[in-house]
Amino acid sequence: MKVGDWLRVDLRARFQGDVRTSEARIRADEDGGMDIARRRVGIEGRVSHFDYQVEYEFGDHEWRDVYLDYRQFKAVQVRGGAFKLPFGLDENTSPTNLDFVYRARISERLAPGRDRGVSVHGRLLKGFISYEGGLFGGDGDNARPGNSARVFGKRTMAARVLAHPFRGSKSPLSSLQFGGAITGSDVPLGFPAIRARTVFGESFYGSDVWVYGRRQRTGLEVRWRPRRVSLQAEYIRLSDERRGQSVEDGDLSPLIAQGWYASGTYALTRKRNRFGLVEGAARYETLSFGSRSRGLEPSTSMRAHAVLGNIDRVATLGVNWLPNRWVKLQFNLIREAIGRPSMGPSPDRAAFWSRVFRLQLTL
Repeated sequence: MKVGDWLRVDLRARFQGDVRTSEARIRADEDGGMDIARRRVGIEGRVSHFDYQVEYEFGDHEWRDVYLDYRQFKAVQVRGGAFKLPFGLDENTSPTNLDFVYRARISERLAPGRDRGVSVHGRLLKGFISYEGGLFGGDGDNARPGNSARVFGKRTMAARVLAHPFRGSKSPLSSLQFGGAITGSDVPLGFPAIRARTVFGESFYGSDVWVYGRRQRTGLEVRWRPRRVSLQAEYIRLSDERRGQSVEDGDLSPLIAQGWYASGTYALTRKRNRFGLVEGAARYETLSFGSRSRGLEPSTSMRAHAVLGNIDRVATLGVNWLPNRWVKLQFNLIREAIGRPSMGPSPDRAAFWSRVFRLQLTL
């Protein structure tokens, strides 16, 4: 619905259903490989100089994005409410537009996700630079514990800056963007709620290590979309201090979680083809947990200077078919390799295959 230039109201709805199989365990699989990933409805639009969005997720029985965005000036705009922290390329891509069924491991496990807060954002230098920075009540729902005994970051500062060096040009580089992001917060004493999980949610590292002190995320990203091709890569590092956690009450080396991915798609058909858009996709990624201390052998002790960690390496091949603007079908073939299989979902095998098919309907 639209009333002049001052009011617009759009209804949004999204349904995503998955069929999953794997050679390893699937966490909380109670429906024989069936999973209703999202059942979400919402409204979005504009009132005068304010954009707004309200979304409700029926599966989790919770509100998702709920915010107002004052957008009168391109250089300085203000957003307030509950929304995603400005951190992470893949994490801040709408589920409707993802190239793969699931986000990269670093995006689901290390990027903050949503929280309540206020941010300032905008575009500078004729759109060559875009930025966002804000203050939030916590460090996102990705880091919030399902188990109340685990700890997460409190008040969080977050910022993200992107450069579009060839914006507006007619060269193939016009779509190139790259940037970086950072968050900072304090974590109380306890075991961290950020966990090492496989694609289907099984643990491959316990994270039962005492942390206390500063939590910092650092992210780097790049994306380029020349014609039928889409390429992107991202690196995220999360560091948790362990102040006063040695057996002598001294400081220990930080617990580090980090990883990267590189992915690409190629459009096999054009959007206006009568069969719709068909894409091939590929991604390689890693996610690791642990800590190091020069000259010391890694240990499984929760108060060790050097913590014995683990790594998950994931390769994904996919096909996407968009027959029209309301329907999207995706198939992903996934191979995971656990660095130390004894910590993973299949202790007797280092690598395993998984498959997932998704039907997505949007309005």
